[in-house]
Amino acid sequence: MSESEQFCTFLIGEFRCALPVASVLEVHAHQRLTPVPLAPETVAGLLNLRGQILTVLDLRRHVLERSETLSAEPMTLVLDRDGQPVALLVDTIGDVVRCRSGALLPAPETIPRRLRSLTRAVIHDGDLVTLVFDPAAVANVSDATPSLSRVGGVT
Repeated sequence: MSESEQFCTFLIGEFRCALPVASVLEVHAHQRLTPVPLAPETVAGLLNLRGQILTVLDLRRHVLERSETLSAEPMTLVLDRDGQPVALLVDTIGDVVRCRSGALLPAPETIPRRLRSLTRAVIHDGDLVTLVFDPAAVANVSDATPSLSRVGGVT
């Protein structure tokens, strides 16, 4: 493992989260999405990014309680999922931080269950705690990459 890793930080509600920089392909301001009928609520829609259609997963709906308000202008992170890009909605994008590999701590049992399956480690920096998400788990937060049979009636 490398001596240090870089992480792209972002906020989802009150949670400061991060993904390895190597897994983040692009970051964009919020763009208009095309809704996907009958999709789970974590699928925010489809995004046309330079002619490539991406599934957009609303990571906020997975992480936050239903009663929490979602930001009206989320940011979009584009990740690589098995050679295919997938987009994630988050509230805001933070900084890129560097962390020594040995400074990554195991995810505590005290974090909410809905976050536990996504979190591979935490970074403590004084009073600031950052949840480091597993890119594969985040990119598959919904079992719902829409199939054509569900989206357009094609069988």
